[in-house]
Amino acid sequence: MSDCKRIRKEKLAESCTKVFQAAGVPKVQAGIVSDALITTDMRGIHSHGVIRAARYIDCIMAGGIIPTATPVVLTETPATAQVSAAGGLGIAAASYATNLVIEKARKCGIAVVTVNHSDHYGAAGIYSLQCADAGLVGFSMSNTCPLVAPTGGAKATIGNNPFSYAAPGRKYRAILFDICMSMVASGKMIIAAAEGKKIPYGWILDSQGNPTDDPNEIYRDAIMLPFAEHKGYGFAMMVEMLTGCLGHAGITEDVHSWNTVPGRDADTGHCFIAIDPAALGGINEFRSRVDLLIDRMRATPVIKGVKKVFYPGEIEFDKEADALANGVPVPESSLAELRRGAKLVGVELDF
Repeated sequence: MSDCKRIRKEKLAESCTKVFQAAGVPKVQAGIVSDALITTDMRGIHSHGVIRAARYIDCIMAGGIIPTATPVVLTETPATAQVSAAGGLGIAAASYATNLVIEKARKCGIAVVTVNHSDHYGAAGIYSLQCADAGLVGFSMSNTCPLVAPTGGAKATIGNNPFSYAAPGRKYRAILFDICMSMVASGKMIIAAAEGKKIPYGWILDSQGNPTDDPNEIYRDAIMLPFAEHKGYGFAMMVEMLTGCLGHAGITEDVHSWNTVPGRDADTGHCFIAIDPAALGGINEFRSRVDLLIDRMRATPVIKGVKKVFYPGEIEFDKEADALANGVPVPESSLAELRRGAKLVGVELDF
């Protein structure tokens, strides 16, 4: 992106962590949240990067997120756990749950951990890839407040419900797939609005159900549309079932994403599933077969005008490597939001 500023990862992490600490988040959790946002920017997914920082702080300062909350295990078996985020930051709770599901899967072969009473947990791929980097197959998902109309509906009734999976290779780091069930994430419209750009027709409807290319409608109760019509709607229902129903979290309208109301929490739900290939024929064999799968995708003949076929995650991994070597590219719209968050808590940033 031409309007991006390159900032060293260490400098960006130090500044972002300082902002969250000033908002009352303990140092370790502030570092976890900052790392998740910055890693997402490094992978080129700016809709879920540091542009989100100020909104988390808005919620903290309003009393809708408890910055010092600690995740609590409510019920547990050797292969499962139900965790409460206790009204705290979703990224911190999701990180805790991912570490727990990895630990349990290594012992039991497969594990499931759900989270309730949470809030926005950032990019779903952060957690599935954490499982893959640990040698496991990982799945990560979350529900949200209603943003998407079910197929044929004229009202936002279900969340855009992000979902991700990842699996480790040997020659290749991993397969990584991360989507939401709407045509695009709301963060892309936030960026477009901040940059004064139009969006394609077909992404959203306005609050009256009319097609629009104005990204500012996202601030006026826009209705997001599911990808691939009934297919995206069906996957959104799957995520709702595993997070809200199985996780005993809020379901559809009971979820208050980006909660700013003191005395309640967002009650967002997450679900994490990990499978250990060692329990199903061995990790080395599995990694080799993942490599074979990727090789076959990359060997696909391309259509005119296309240089190569990418495997899921390849573009993000390339961008992450570039960011480590040359600095994290952060859009000015994202930096503006980070500066706003810093100003809210009295921190000065030098970029």
